[in-house]
Amino acid sequence: MAADNLIFETFSKWRSQFLNEKLMLKPGPNGWDLYGKLVAQAYADAPDYDEGAVKHFKALAPFVEKMFNQIQSRVKVEFVDDDPYKNDEDMRQQVKSSGVLKIWRGGTDHPIYSDETNLKMRAVHDYMAHIQPIGHRGTGFDMKGEIQAYNAHLKTIPRSAAGALFTEVIGQASYFLNFGNFPKQKIALLPGFDYINLGVVEGYDIINKQLYKEKNNEN
Repeated sequence: MAADNLIFETFSKWRSQFLNEKLMLKPGPNGWDLYGKLVAQAYADAPDYDEGAVKHFKALAPFVEKMFNQIQSRVKVEFVDDDPYKNDEDMRQQVKSSGVLKIWRGGTDHPIYSDETNLKMRAVHDYMAHIQPIGHRGTGFDMKGEIQAYNAHLKTIPRSAAGALFTEVIGQASYFLNFGNFPKQKIALLPGFDYINLGVVEGYDIINKQLYKEKNNEN
């Protein structure tokens, strides 16, 4: 129990800071838009199951379980059959008034996680990203919101799990925002991306918070 409290206290400390972190890119066609397209395509091209990536995804599971238990001490989590919220603001208002965080139970097929673990991961993500501790506003369902959510997650997991988290959060969100549908969940790491410093892409320079192909990589 003491260890669980320490995890949540550490998360809360980091969580109070991450919204003020400077992002490496800015909105626009050569900023987060291009980054999202590159990640989405990498996710589409990734194999469904890479045996070498399994250990990284398994490293996430203990974190999910501990954080889910901590979240349930603050809100009641209910798994429902329909998408419960219109947008992120609707989510926050409903949770604030009811004390209940509703999580859609569909689309839980995962190559290695049980349905229970997959749903718990979804609940952890929604709470950490969109339901703020007192004094914070929460993030949206857009690319910036997912990036900020990822940054919050990243500070509470072992470094070995970063690649898996990137696939689960940034990979899937980028695919959805660019292709318009939820992707098949995969066990794979997306090559060419810095999982710690989001925005850094192999073969690209960052100039004025925008991505440009390195000259020796231009076609």
